[in-house]
Amino acid sequence: MTRICVVTCSILFSTILPPQAMGQAGDPANPNWEKFHTTADAYALLRGWAGMFPRLTTLYSIGETLEGTPLMVLEITNKDTGPADEKPGYYYDGNIHASEFTGAEVALHFAWYVLSRYGNDPRITRLLDTRTLYVRPKFNPDGADIALTTPNSLRSTPRPYDEDRDGLLDEDPRDDLDGDGAMTQMRVPNPNGLWRISPSDNRVMVRRGDGEMEGDFYDLLSEGIDNDGDGYFNEDGIGGIDMNRNFPRNWGLEAEQRGAGPYPLSEPETRATIEFINGHRNITGVFHGHTSGGFVYRLPSTTSWDDFNSADQNLIVELSRKYEQTTGQPARASYTNPRVHRHGTLISWSYWDFGVVGFVPEFWGGFGRDYDGNGRVTSDERFRWNEEELNGAGFAEWTAYDHPQLGRVEIGGWRSKFTRSNPPPHLLKGEVELYIPWMLYLAEASPRVVIRDFSTSRVSGDVYKVTVVVENEGYLPTNITQRAVDLEIAVPVRAVVELTGAELVTGEARTTLGHLNGSRDTQGQRGTFESRRTLEYVVRVTDAQAAFGITILSEKGGRTRRDILLGLREEGGERRR
Repeated sequence: MTRICVVTCSILFSTILPPQAMGQAGDPANPNWEKFHTTADAYALLRGWAGMFPRLTTLYSIGETLEGTPLMVLEITNKDTGPADEKPGYYYDGNIHASEFTGAEVALHFAWYVLSRYGNDPRITRLLDTRTLYVRPKFNPDGADIALTTPNSLRSTPRPYDEDRDGLLDEDPRDDLDGDGAMTQMRVPNPNGLWRISPSDNRVMVRRGDGEMEGDFYDLLSEGIDNDGDGYFNEDGIGGIDMNRNFPRNWGLEAEQRGAGPYPLSEPETRATIEFINGHRNITGVFHGHTSGGFVYRLPSTTSWDDFNSADQNLIVELSRKYEQTTGQPARASYTNPRVHRHGTLISWSYWDFGVVGFVPEFWGGFGRDYDGNGRVTSDERFRWNEEELNGAGFAEWTAYDHPQLGRVEIGGWRSKFTRSNPPPHLLKGEVELYIPWMLYLAEASPRVVIRDFSTSRVSGDVYKVTVVVENEGYLPTNITQRAVDLEIAVPVRAVVELTGAELVTGEARTTLGHLNGSRDTQGQRGTFESRRTLEYVVRVTDAQAAFGITILSEKGGRTRRDILLGLREEGGERRR
């Protein structure tokens, strides 16, 4: 059974994890950004914000985990300016991988940032008036709670999985043998071992040199025991499926992609994700939060860069460059090796099957500090950082231990969860704040179709001419990507006319406008579509209370409508929505 870390964790991480870091969610009006939130904590914040901002939020579940935990999404938009699904939307999530807690905190902080500034910050106010944000902090609530509240580490879902294919499930609870609340390493004396202690620092293990025969050598193993007697330690821990290899685009069998699961979308969390995004056709992009490294993975993810058309290559690089400008961190291609690549990732599905661009930001590149400014962090600099920032709590000194199977070993090493994988809580606030400008930009860049001009003039007697100018005032085109056009994923913009007490003389009740460019395309990168279309209708009035209404429908650019009254004796007045 998994041993819950309560007392030991609070003692061990008295420096790394302050008492409030594992406590209650606290006041949703004053959230604590120096703690990592359990699922209960995170959902308490979401419920609190839904109650505080009823005109801006809708909270709902898009499914359940195997254990029945709801998969909560906070939908954020100004309801007074229209329904959420009639505006361009953007999807943000985090914590698909259980130990990557920072993804949940970035998503939570982003939701609070926009909600708490609405009405005071013009940029935020315009964003929520014109766009919809879908924020899902806990992609993997069950796995995240195990990783956060126990010494165990797991990749994604805790679904029992025979990772080493020996017929046994979850045979190894990854025991915290020394009871310090963290899973570290064991160095085991072995004349044939591949590791030795660094002569300059006995805390550091270095690889044995080729032909090196003199000295003490070791095996390095993760802390634990060989439960099934197969000679391997911690090879089959809790769960084993990697949900970011479980999506249907270019999915691979276990032999091709470790952790892929038995078939695409075998997990309720991944299936709910695809059903949600596919059911919300207004979503214009995907922000899929991970850790660590301090960079963003961009496309390609599961196939060669040469498979992308040049227009979409330019778009992906441009959006990535904005990340680099706002965070000071690099963008990297997720796929780089023509023979070895990832299978079944969310951002690959998002592009190839949904037609939008997705990103995987790898938060937290602060494991240590580059004190001398030479562009790299050495072991010495990491240990200095550990002493100065963490009072030494990030590294477990090597300590002798009588192992029941291996005999005398030493246990020690970096306590990785809150050093390498995630920031120590007192550094968390600065980390989550770093990504706000880019997250806002991604939503703001979406297309937005508006009726730029709407006018009527009497032609003669009971005949009127109605002129409607439709424009995409957003940055991106209404199709988002060329891929969406080529595969007919993108639905063209349409104009629908409704008449009361009148009839069309010229013009169609339904007109397909095709796709409209955004301002990006009119700034020296013009594509095959225009950004503005003018529609003209001739209408004959048959009733004194005649009305003309037109609705512009764009799947990614939103919906807008204008109405005007047309009388036999006067032109009447316009009504807007």
